[in-house]
Amino acid sequence: MGRFWRVFELPVFFTVFALALWFSKPGLEKIYEFNGDDMRYIGYAVSMHEHGVYGYADKNITTNAPPPGNANAPIYSTLIYGAMLLDDAFANSLLCIAEQGIKNQCPQNFKSLFIIQTAISVLCLYLIYVLAFSYSGNRSIGWIAAVLALASGIFQEFSYMIMTEILILPAFCVLLICCLQLYRHKQYRWVALIGLSLAFLTLTRPSYLYLFYAFALFFIVLCAAKRDRGSFIKTGILIASFGLAVLPWALRNKAHFDSYALTSGGYAETILTQRISYNQMSWKEVGVAMIYWLPDFGDSLAPKLFPEELYSKLSWDTDSYYKRYRKNKDDYARMLGGEDKVVGYLIREEVLTPKHFAVSVPLAIRGIFIAKYWGLVGFIAALALGIQAFRRRDCGILIMAAPLLFMVAFHAGLSVSIPRYNLPLIALYALAMAWYINLYAVKALAKIRHK
Repeated sequence: MGRFWRVFELPVFFTVFALALWFSKPGLEKIYEFNGDDMRYIGYAVSMHEHGVYGYADKNITTNAPPPGNANAPIYSTLIYGAMLLDDAFANSLLCIAEQGIKNQCPQNFKSLFIIQTAISVLCLYLIYVLAFSYSGNRSIGWIAAVLALASGIFQEFSYMIMTEILILPAFCVLLICCLQLYRHKQYRWVALIGLSLAFLTLTRPSYLYLFYAFALFFIVLCAAKRDRGSFIKTGILIASFGLAVLPWALRNKAHFDSYALTSGGYAETILTQRISYNQMSWKEVGVAMIYWLPDFGDSLAPKLFPEELYSKLSWDTDSYYKRYRKNKDDYARMLGGEDKVVGYLIREEVLTPKHFAVSVPLAIRGIFIAKYWGLVGFIAALALGIQAFRRRDCGILIMAAPLLFMVAFHAGLSVSIPRYNLPLIALYALAMAWYINLYAVKALAKIRHK
């Protein structure tokens, strides 16, 4: 029976979760609500479709070829472009939107892209199953983790959104699986896959380049500490696999912009200026933010405990710290004589300060509770499992948590830190909750049998 089940487990898994995702999708009458970021991905895809150029322009992109660009990483827009090649109705919808804007009544024939993204979500759920099974050695924990991840609602949401998260999630799951396997089996192939996973993440969202730097630094420090042949080979494989994967894009940018930089175009200045706006918080507001940014109930609890002036600017409203970034960015650019000088100035004068690190703590709290209460329970379970693993000297869970925590700290320190940026935490949370559900279910069944 066990062998029979293993043969059919994969098709059963994909069938069950594909149906679950498809039947829980938004209704056909739902109108897609654009959020701003999606228009950039659409713009690059339309430019590739119409002109064979990876570039972006706000206007006339369907009639006039824009110059080559690299403000956005290429992989997600390329996925959209591929869907346009497969489905003329989808392509015509995006052409209309690019030409007339989102406020016009363009048809929203997005079904082909959403089917592709649903398939990617099912793949990600399977990778969460593999991660949980690899860690625990228990298939039940793998299935429970996948069901819990689906129950978060994250995959139902992002399968039907034009956002990079749909590619970030499975790529990060692959990274975590490779980290766990490398820790346990020490094989070189896992290092190569880590490098390729980091390259895919970076070419989907540029901020993951800093995660590669963190991995590279860790391996280099390991080399210096161990000074053995294996450590040097692993470091070389990591850097080479990452470098070879991003090299074509870097060479393309060198040809067009005389720079090997993977992205440019002012996006870093915007994001960092958004984050620096929060440094204007008073020390009292920093304390209040610890409560205000708790999931779901924090913004209703804070008004019962504190005066309005201590929480009113922590929201997303017009007078919030978040909304001040545009004015601040323009002020910095004028003061420094250009946007290209903003990032360096802010890092020197704002980031490397005690206030910045203090403000990053509540911002990290805001970013870790994905899916609200689901994320709160998942965080508690992951923390408990991490403590338990540390006590029994099993570093597997800590090895997987390390890249996730690095990105949480990165987003809190250098961006506005919202749950969407930290969605890969879903894999760790689902694993931890599944571990304890299985543990207590086994204990409950054992008690029932002894009665």
